[in-house]
Parts: sequence; structure tokens; C-alpha cells
Amino acid sequence: MNTKQLEYFLMTVQQGSIAAAARDLDIAQPAISQQLANLEREMGAVLLERSYKGVRLTHAGQIFVNYAESITKNINDAKSELQQLVKSSSGVVRVGMLPSIGNVLSMPLIAEINHFHPHIKLEISTGPSYAVKEWLKTNQLDIALTYEQEIDQNFMSSYPLIEEFMYLVVGGNDSAKNFKQLLHRDSVNFWELSQFELLTPGLKDALGKLINNYEQRTGVALKHDKAYSGQLMTGLRQVIQGEGLMILPSSAMYHLEESKVIKTLKIEQPEMTRMVLATTNKGKRISDASIQMLNVIKAVTASEQALSHWRGRLALSTEKLPQTPSNLIAKAI
Repeated sequence: MNTKQLEYFLMTVQQGSIAAAARDLDIAQPAISQQLANLEREMGAVLLERSYKGVRLTHAGQIFVNYAESITKNINDAKSELQQLVKSSSGVVRVGMLPSIGNVLSMPLIAEINHFHPHIKLEISTGPSYAVKEWLKTNQLDIALTYEQEIDQNFMSSYPLIEEFMYLVVGGNDSAKNFKQLLHRDSVNFWELSQFELLTPGLKDALGKLINNYEQRTGVALKHDKAYSGQLMTGLRQVIQGEGLMILPSSAMYHLEESKVIKTLKIEQPEMTRMVLATTNKGKRISDASIQMLNVIKAVTASEQALSHWRGRLALSTEKLPQTPSNLIAKAI
């Protein structure tokens, strides 16, 4: 027995004849007759009495029609719920992130979504930490990737991704000759940073807040007098040209390390780190598509950490993501 046989049987009963059912379904009459004969053979009973006037249900047919209607209704209900599940798992997901995070995550994230989740359209916006936070608060984003310094528990739900190591970034060519003493080292103590001119953002930015926190913790005052545009790529160009040094995570500049235009030294004593988190707005229902995106972000984070593009300690949250009605449907199927 299949759904086509049930459909033909119920339409024939409704129309009162095989010919009328064929016209309504826009198929050949012999095709319906054949399917009805197969159905009766499988059920082991005659379901319809045929005459020149049309058809009518036998006693067996009267019993079977109730089951046929119930089975058909259940199948249609299942289709409707599954279609709703697919619909809620599709659509646009808007992800905001800082330029340093975007540098390491954007391309592999896009590739992962395009290959394995083509039903989701990913829109990425990048900006300074305070802008990304505001975009999430005003529902211009579905997910924001940011730092612990920007977390506001009043409206943000957060999911830790990675505790990234921070590095002192030095130009690797002759233009950076003032810093040649650093080029043969792999690490630097925090207190040593006070000897160099640094390109740092202000306290409005999460990185500026992080650096200020370490200054207060250690009592080491750093030099922030160099002019800095606040743009990551511009700052790295200044570093390459020998105009100063930057404090950055590997996510921001791993691609430049490969070409040896910069040298990085891990900051130690104390070790300098910062936590990266995926965040959502508590006041907005999180869609299935956004939940899928959060899981993809976690997977890509782990992959980039394994490749040493994003150096640090994985801190992937074990906290369960929010459940939505379609999540519950999926578990029940």
C-alpha cells in the first residue's frame, strides 16, 4: 500500500466513479483502476462495488475508508510539520564580528555554510567592538562575536569559544630596524612592553580596555603616544613600516606571519589572554538557522585553532543552546 493508492481510493469514493476521479486528478482512468485493483489485492478484500452507474463502498470498504482518511491526514500533518521545520531552519543569519575575528573566521565560515548549509544565507558585518555590541542590542544582528570586555549580561546571552593568546607584533623587514633585538625571540614579558612605542586603540574599544586592565593589574605603564587610525589593516601596515608595535591575537595577523613580513612574540609573565564569545540578544527569539550557525561557528573555531591560525585554549561552551518548537519536532522525528 502506498500514498498514491490511498489518494486514488479516497478520490474515487468522493467523486462516486473512477471516471470522475480520473478527470479530477487529470490522469488516465486505467491507471486509477490498476492502483485500486492492487490496493484490494493487498488488503485481501473488495473495497468498491463497480457498476455502470459508478462505484459504492462494500462493507469492507466502509471499514477501510476511515483508516485511509486517518493515514492520509497523519501523512499530511507530518509533511506540514517537516516543511515548517525546514522553513524555520532556513533564511538569513546576520553575524557581526571584529576585524581580527573576521580575519580568521570569515572565509572558512562562508565555505562551511555554502557547502553544508546552502539553505542558510550568511551575512557578515565587521566593525569595532562597541559598534558590534550596539548592532546586537538594536537587533541588527542575530549573532555577535566579541570579547568578554564587551559582555552586558542585561541583554546578552554568551557562549565561550576560545581564550586567545596575545602577541607583540613587530615588523620583520629593514624598516623595523629599531626593533631588531626582538626578531630572534619567541616571547616577551609584559613589563618589557613599556620600552616600546605601541599602536593601541582607546578605551572605547575592547582591546583598549584589555590593555588598560593589564596595566592596572601589573602596575606597568605602556606608551600609547603613537597616532593610530583604529583600523586593523592600517595599523599592521604601520608595524610593517617600523612605525611602532601592536598587541594582537594570532587571528588578526597569522596570514602575515606566513609571509614573514612580521614577527610575533607571545606575551608572558603574566600571560596575556582574552576570551572570545558568541553572543545573542536575550530579548529576541533565536531561530533554528541561528542555532545551526552557532554550531558551525564552534566547529570552525576548533578547526582554526587546530591549524594554529587562532592560537589559544578552546573554551567551547557546553551550555545547551536555546530550544525552539522546531528543535523539539526534530528530536521527536
